[in-house]
Amino acid sequence: MYKYCLDCDWHAGTDEGLTEREVSKAAIDHFVETGHTVDSLRLPPPIVIEN
Repeated sequence: MYKYCLDCDWHAGTDEGLTEREVSKAAIDHFVETGHTVDSLRLPPPIVIEN
């Protein structure tokens, strides 16, 4: 999961080691603090390579 601000450079994602819950809370906190619009997208699942 990746969330980003449409008004500034803020972003948070599970690729940064955060849980989905932490990413969502960070996005809500950013919106409450700034009033900025936050959008999101789901990251694709990791590809498993079998030998």
